[in-house]
Amino acid sequence: MVGLKNKLFSGVGTVALTLTAGGAANVAAAGDADAQWLWDRDRNVSVTQRPRPEYDALGVRAGAFIWRPALNLGVEFNDNIFATATNEESDTIFVVNPSVTVDTTWSRHAFNAFADVRRNEYADFGSESTTDYSLGAGGRLDIHRGTSVGASASHSRGTEPRTSAGAAGFAAEPIRFDTTTFAIGAEHTFNRLRIRGGYDFAKSDYDDALLIGGGVASQDFRDQDMHRFTLRGDWAISPDTAVFARYRHNQRDFRLAPPAVATNRDSDGYTFDVGVEFDLGGLARGEIGVGYMKQEYDSPAFGSVDGVSIDGLLEWFPTQLTTFTFTARRGIEDSGIAASAGYIGTSVSAQADHELLRNVILTARVDYANDEYQGIDREDERWGATVQATYLMNRNVGLTASYSHLDQSSSGTAGPRDFSTNRFMLGVVLQY
Repeated sequence: MVGLKNKLFSGVGTVALTLTAGGAANVAAAGDADAQWLWDRDRNVSVTQRPRPEYDALGVRAGAFIWRPALNLGVEFNDNIFATATNEESDTIFVVNPSVTVDTTWSRHAFNAFADVRRNEYADFGSESTTDYSLGAGGRLDIHRGTSVGASASHSRGTEPRTSAGAAGFAAEPIRFDTTTFAIGAEHTFNRLRIRGGYDFAKSDYDDALLIGGGVASQDFRDQDMHRFTLRGDWAISPDTAVFARYRHNQRDFRLAPPAVATNRDSDGYTFDVGVEFDLGGLARGEIGVGYMKQEYDSPAFGSVDGVSIDGLLEWFPTQLTTFTFTARRGIEDSGIAASAGYIGTSVSAQADHELLRNVILTARVDYANDEYQGIDREDERWGATVQATYLMNRNVGLTASYSHLDQSSSGTAGPRDFSTNRFMLGVVLQY
């Protein structure tokens, strides 16, 4: 459901259980009626996903389509906008964020699209002001019972946070980038066996960074095309539990090669994991996968990186009014630092959502992340915490108030930047 509450909850990174083939294209099949009872995963409903008919926006119906326009207005105070260890600068940021989504009401097949624009206007440091946008569409074709295919595409213009590694903390203006994605996937269910496969493509293009004090830090070394292929099989051992095996192969092709850059950053890698996905009525649901990952770099200067991979999400429902969400991930990511091709990123989070009243939701979240860079002596450790209150006035208006804290410490000769930030935010969402 796309509703007012989802727009409000998005500020704290609410996690929803989503199973996709290929990663970006949701191709959930309509299902074979005789076997669908083995794959039903709607025994639990989280606090943030729960329908609230008296507060959910109705949208605008036009034939078989439902349009949902929204306007998010906010004001944020940040006590360290440049994420520096000393000489911290604070500012007030005004946010204007119109958006629209469209979905179909078809009984079979599906189509959806979205468009989103966000303006961040800094009161004192106007050079930090940015306008970001994203748009995309996706659909699913139900071929017959138990078989479907899906595809999606999107394009976005974004801003790299000042808290990112690389040149982001030393640039005179925020680093901008463009991302274009495409995904296609297919799914078929054979009674207890479900097979899914997909292909994802992502193209990234970064603008150069103008440095404080003069000079330019080229970001062309980060421009890349990434291809990923996924194959997954699930076996239902009961109506509420299935085990799975999954193989993901990726190919990362960077635009620049020597002599334009010092080293070739191209690489190929894979992740193979096994796990379990479950939905235990009245208790918990989730998906946990553990396996092995490896990334081989074309340049001998970078060699290869391997280790244990983790992808996990668990939602626990102690009562119908409270949901605890836990996530964990360990994977190999591309680096924004020219001297390091990548890093092993490990992240965990815990979030609690409590329905104090039917229209008052309280949220608390704690995050931890560790980035271990390859090829250079650097390791980043981050702790974050967020508290948020959401008040749904009616189906068209909602209010939020939140506070978040982020603390990063970097160790090693190439990791000199330690910082902390505090952010206070107030927002209102208007949605039809």
